[in-house]
Amino acid sequence: QTPLSACCRSQVSRRTTTMVQPSTVQTATTVASTWKHPNTHLVLPPPAPEPISRSYGIGGFEGMVFSGFGPAVAAVLTNPFDVAKVRMQLQGEASSGSKKAYTGAFDCIIKTFKAEGIAGTQRGLSASIIREGSKNFFRIGLFHPILDVLHEDHTKSPPVWKRLIAGSISGAAGAIICNPIEIVKTRLQASSVGAGAVGYQGYQYKGFIDSFRVIVRDEGVKGLWTGTSISAVRSILATSTNMTVNSKSKEMLLQDPSLAWLGFQPGFLTDGFCSVLSAFFAVGANNPADVVRTRLYNQPFKMVDGVRRGEWYTGSVQCAGMILKDEGPLAFWKGFTGHFMRTGPHYVAAFIVIGWCQRTARTWKEKSNQKSWDRSMVAAFNKFAEPTEGGPRWTNASLQTALRTACPRAAVGCCEREYEALLRADAAAVLSAAGKGAEGALRYAEFVAASPALDAVVARRLANRA
Repeated sequence: QTPLSACCRSQVSRRTTTMVQPSTVQTATTVASTWKHPNTHLVLPPPAPEPISRSYGIGGFEGMVFSGFGPAVAAVLTNPFDVAKVRMQLQGEASSGSKKAYTGAFDCIIKTFKAEGIAGTQRGLSASIIREGSKNFFRIGLFHPILDVLHEDHTKSPPVWKRLIAGSISGAAGAIICNPIEIVKTRLQASSVGAGAVGYQGYQYKGFIDSFRVIVRDEGVKGLWTGTSISAVRSILATSTNMTVNSKSKEMLLQDPSLAWLGFQPGFLTDGFCSVLSAFFAVGANNPADVVRTRLYNQPFKMVDGVRRGEWYTGSVQCAGMILKDEGPLAFWKGFTGHFMRTGPHYVAAFIVIGWCQRTARTWKEKSNQKSWDRSMVAAFNKFAEPTEGGPRWTNASLQTALRTACPRAAVGCCEREYEALLRADAAAVLSAAGKGAEGALRYAEFVAASPALDAVVARRLANRA
């Protein structure tokens, strides 16, 4: 006889005595992920619900959608700081007269609000939402799939250098693909009126769609990819730093035993803390490239022999050289406060939403797999159950029928008389393992708990004959 383990016995609980239906049962899963013998699958579903993959909700298409959705939601909250960052980076530009209108990010937001109202502080919002959703679909969404390719040994933590490479690749992809939206967003946010106008003010578009129309009309399709190289550099610096710090710090807080005393658990607090930390390092790393990119995006242009040429800067290197010469090295960190005040809250909101979506998706998938397994187990029970006064039960006869399906006589290799005797003995062994007599019967919960014993009988009977 094959006794039930303590784990299996703990699954036995009181069930309804009416006909078993999938919507009315609640089952516990067994420890094993597959049966000992494949023939058991002829009468029973797998011993546990299908496990969800390690990367479900994080990698793949679902993860990419979540990666775009979170930042798009965050853009609504942080766009005023993005407007302030752009304008702070443009003021003092030598080519536009070195005009300075703001003393800091908050001063910029206040003055913008007074001069232009809420529309001014939320200038370029539609472009910002679309930009965040589309760019981060690739920038954040591709990070984990690329990292999985670079680091195939999922039993060990990926080293920092592999995280940096994965972030660099995903960051470059997002920047190149979404540069047209980036340039439209920058120009819309730079557009201002009155005393708050800084930098070049020649781009006055009617809206997001009009921006594309005018740029293509006046500058050609290539105009939409102005500054792509510096945008890619900026995104590489930002994404590699951001995703490396974020993923590594979260891993340490949740898995490092030496940090367990901090009490971090998967959830909003951990997502938020790691996001702020990664935002600080990301802003520090990419602000110089961000300043150069903003200047390139917003400069006026002229057509020379049918070729679009910037009037102030010929390229990223020349622009960086002019900034260094005219404004000094600290100019590369202009708008740092506004950048961080926008990026910090933005990362917090974005990664909290992303984390919530990932956890929700994994919970939903687990419940879905559990329900699917429940239905399969109920169907297996009802297939061989016999009606009794107390409801359907697996009797000795039910077990013999199931064993006859899983262990046909040809596979057992004996005569008919001996085969029938073996079926009766094996059925009694399963009932005994469940704490029943030879003529006992199993309710649904007892059947679920006794399923490993049934599998053990099948495996023993077909040993060396599979």
